[in-house]
Amino acid sequence: MPAVLFLTVIASVSLGVLAAYAAVIAILNAFGPASQQQSELARPRLILVPTQHHASGD
Repeated sequence: MPAVLFLTVIASVSLGVLAAYAAVIAILNAFGPASQQQSELARPRLILVPTQHHASGD
């Protein structure tokens, strides 16, 4: 009897963890690419201008 209960608990917990993992992956795949494309457009680019010099500290 305890072995059946132990196996049932292990199977239930494993199924729950796998279901949560699958749900998170599905959400990331559904909403990830759209937000990544928007952030690439809105992200400022670093532009180095040769006429701008930093103070040397002398």
